[in-house]
Amino acid sequence: MSQENQPSRPSGQGRPQGRPADTGSPRISRVDASVASPVKFFFASALLWLLVSSVLAVITAVKLHLPGFLNSCEHLTFGRLDAIQRNVFFYGWASNALIGLNLWLLASLGRFEFRNGWIATLGGLIWNLALTVGIACVLIDSHNAFELLELPRGVALAFFVAFLLAALWPAVAFVRRPTGQVFVSQWYILGASFVLPVVYLLTQLMVLWCPTNGVLQALVHSWFLQNFLLLWLGASALAAVYYFLPKELGTTLTGYYLSTVGFWTLFLFAGWTGPATLLGSPVPLWIQSSGVVAAVMLLIPLTITSINFFGTLSRDSGWTRAWNNTTLRFVAFGLVAYTLAIALQIVFSARSLNAIVRFTSFAAGQQQLLTYAFVSMVIFGAAYYILPRLTGAFWPSAKLVHLHFWSCALAVVVSVAGSLFFGWTQGAALAAAKPFAQTMQPQEALLSSACAVLFLIGHVAFALNAFGMLTTCSSSTEEARQA
Repeated sequence: MSQENQPSRPSGQGRPQGRPADTGSPRISRVDASVASPVKFFFASALLWLLVSSVLAVITAVKLHLPGFLNSCEHLTFGRLDAIQRNVFFYGWASNALIGLNLWLLASLGRFEFRNGWIATLGGLIWNLALTVGIACVLIDSHNAFELLELPRGVALAFFVAFLLAALWPAVAFVRRPTGQVFVSQWYILGASFVLPVVYLLTQLMVLWCPTNGVLQALVHSWFLQNFLLLWLGASALAAVYYFLPKELGTTLTGYYLSTVGFWTLFLFAGWTGPATLLGSPVPLWIQSSGVVAAVMLLIPLTITSINFFGTLSRDSGWTRAWNNTTLRFVAFGLVAYTLAIALQIVFSARSLNAIVRFTSFAAGQQQLLTYAFVSMVIFGAAYYILPRLTGAFWPSAKLVHLHFWSCALAVVVSVAGSLFFGWTQGAALAAAKPFAQTMQPQEALLSSACAVLFLIGHVAFALNAFGMLTTCSSSTEEARQA
């Protein structure tokens, strides 16, 4: 496998200024121009959904300690808003952004000019319209009881068609790329783009369309969640890290030859860790044990990515250079979060430890560590690199870049630490047979509200900067197409 990390000019030295890495006016290449329209559409859609998700997160957090807040409207109950916020975040923000990011990475790595970018844009339109309809259905109390499957069944079919148009079509273009090299980032993108539609369709069939009996529904649902979180969100974010880390540092990755093993072991074991989340349930013990074994085997890809990434950052003042680079500051933060998230998943797949935190907020903290501290922060870092190259403009405000990073970083650190701490203490109290009412900790709800407000501030800062750039009137894209 060829390396995508060919040394390039180190960029972004000094304090991050919220500008493109290269000096001078940003110039749009023909490859970037060919994917500019669909990628900008996906990022703009993701930004809108991120703002919606942030507002909903504030409302649901407030409802945890003020149950009467907005209680006069039956459509704004906690259960409905919580389900909507979760789906908006994962399907609206994260999935839109990752589809656009993956499309750009495939085009850049393959040196491929997309001639029919409207197909991907059409897929994006269908995806976002379907999500909007699904949210409206949840508001009127037409939803399912499974996490991330709350949207009506008809929406799932629209999602499937939209994903085929938006994400799998670029994979076909990968085969027609003019360069013969294959990079590990491309492996992760293609793997993630294959896993999501297959797993989503099978789960819909076995859980909602043709429901299975007994505990099999719970098993299938846990299988879907782990595939979605680790092999769609996680693998797509890893693809971006494998691209941006060596490119921005201007060096090769340590132990790059191991990355193939990391890819195959992640895709071999990650999807089967679902039963480890069902420890103590009526699921047969041998199935639970197989999930625990799969979770422990994640130590292999975790070790390899740690060698690849932290080994690279440990050379030639890599950490300092990453901190002084806008893109890599977010990416490096995400890398630390990814390592902690997988390590916690491995450790707390042990039955004795899992029994303590099973019914607490500890699991929510683990999920937020993976999905926000890793995936979202990597997406933010990628956006700071990609958008100037698609718009031909600089980021309008460096201060908003700093406000975005510090607000989101502080919020996610406090939120995750609080969820893990309060989850562990509550679990220990429950294990000691204390009454449930005595294990409740109101400080957790207040902390959650404060963090939700911080997230909203950071996201508004990012959106103002991004939309200021996206709406800039520039003819650079058209000039690049005609060049």
